[in-house]
Amino acid sequence: MDKTGKDLAQFDVANAVYAVVGEESTVLPFTYMNTFSKDRNIQTQNLYGDGELQDILYADQSITGAIGATARDAEFEKAVGFREDDGNGGTDEVAVKDAKRIHFGFETTVKEKGKPPRKKKVWVFNAVVVPPNESLTQNQDSITLSTFDYNYTGYGVYKKDAQGTADYVDANGQRTKVFTMSANPGDANYATFLESVPTPKMAAEKTV
Repeated sequence: MDKTGKDLAQFDVANAVYAVVGEESTVLPFTYMNTFSKDRNIQTQNLYGDGELQDILYADQSITGAIGATARDAEFEKAVGFREDDGNGGTDEVAVKDAKRIHFGFETTVKEKGKPPRKKKVWVFNAVVVPPNESLTQNQDSITLSTFDYNYTGYGVYKKDAQGTADYVDANGQRTKVFTMSANPGDANYATFLESVPTPKMAAEKTV
């Protein structure tokens, strides 16, 4: 079976950006991201009747993971409430009282069978980020670098209707939550995808 054009591998992360929720018009750089992880947290409830499994309920409320960086980003931490400028001219790392939520974007590379690698752009929506733990090691025969992981929980946003003005509601009265959105070369919004926070919405119905 010919698998040309099917995704074969995905690797690399680069060019990360973020926007504070409520301030989506301002997209800022997140410096020197080097890792990203995402875990789906789907809970299930089996429904039994007549002595056997009849159906399954699904609860899919959030995603979790970590945004790794080569060093802590002081400006990012100020923006979300982890740091404050000090009256002595320095910077204070403060207790987290009410961290601001963010939308987070980055680029990754995808390799399809029989085709050159392409850059895919991704947004993660409505995430709560916590400050990274810090572990430093003395240099010995070589420099020992540290990495810093900002653990996050992404709560997603609700998909809008085709006009982008109201939450989309299906025939059963259910809304659809979107945790991440991506764009690939050739997509209409690809060139500017990471320059502003996109709004997930239903595709317009095609007319015959």
